[in-house]
Amino acid sequence: MKTGLRKFTNQQLLLPDAPQNLRYDSTTDSITVEWDPVDGATSYNVYRGADKKFAENVTQPKYVTTGMSPDTKLTINVTAANESGESPMSEIVTQTKMKIETES
Repeated sequence: MKTGLRKFTNQQLLLPDAPQNLRYDSTTDSITVEWDPVDGATSYNVYRGADKKFAENVTQPKYVTTGMSPDTKLTINVTAANESGESPMSEIVTQTKMKIETES
């Protein structure tokens, strides 16, 4: 005789870990930041500047910013996100390359 009862398992989705191994490459007008993929993350939130202003949500562990001036420092913070929320922030201080003047 069937009773109509179902057995459910309670699987709680955990917050992802903070992104690790942030690294960057730059030109005189752009910065590319990459990090290791985070297990359980469905996207990453990128924040810019000392005030940590939200810049962009990306689905790959990479962020590119362009249109910058030469020799500009910029702090980038990244969190991993999933349905449960955001991880703690990881931070890297970046800098665009200096423009080298050449003699004519």
